[in-house]
Amino acid sequence: MANKDQGSDKVAIAKRQARAQMRAQERRTAVIWIVIGVILVGLFAALVAYIVRQGDVTAVGSGDQSTPAVASENYGFPVGTTGVVGEALDDSRVRVDIYLDYMCPICGIFEQTQGPTLDMLREDGTADVYYHPISILDRASQGTEYSTRSASAAALIAEESPEHFLDFTKAMFINQPAENTAGLSDARIQEIATSVGVPDDVTAKIPDHAYSSWVRSATEQASIDGMKGTPTVAINGVMQDPQSNPGDLNWSTEGALLKFVQDAAST
Repeated sequence: MANKDQGSDKVAIAKRQARAQMRAQERRTAVIWIVIGVILVGLFAALVAYIVRQGDVTAVGSGDQSTPAVASENYGFPVGTTGVVGEALDDSRVRVDIYLDYMCPICGIFEQTQGPTLDMLREDGTADVYYHPISILDRASQGTEYSTRSASAAALIAEESPEHFLDFTKAMFINQPAENTAGLSDARIQEIATSVGVPDDVTAKIPDHAYSSWVRSATEQASIDGMKGTPTVAINGVMQDPQSNPGDLNWSTEGALLKFVQDAAST
């Protein structure tokens, strides 16, 4: 009898251990599914947030597209002595091409430090300045394609409100967003345009992104022409690359842009 009782006890203990192991496994499984559920909820929330954010910006380039007639053959907006795109130009002057991206922080520094020099050279008839708004930093605006949207707005203003193009460009850099943010909304770009005097009927077209395809073509052409990044300066059609060619213009050196253009004008 003792052996039989001992055998029964062992069976009972084994059953209890098996049930305990099953309950433990069930608890582990439940925890795993809870964790998975939390992860899925988080991913879903992130997806919803992304969709909402994308919904704030009309799909760039989805509507009718336009080409600015005022642009040069290499996609620049020429500005002469009057400060109005397409006016008071003279082929005998030094030609200065500026390649810029409104998201580019170094372009912001360029505008702050070299903008007054360009204005002086342009106003005194030494140079005509061709501005090339391009979009190499769309990847740095969380999917909103800020570089393309802002350049499209600039092209619109150059075409339909050319006397306000320079002021718009300066104001866009004053209000420049940081890289790797969503950039400025179309509504904010409209506010900036209005603040520099762009008429309401023109600012109303900014969310149409009607020049986005042209901006992409301008960006491709800039690369073909030898632009390696922004800002880039070209003097009389020659891209300046001081890192590769020590004799080229290094605009970050104080007074270098002024001297380089004046020297070009005297030769």
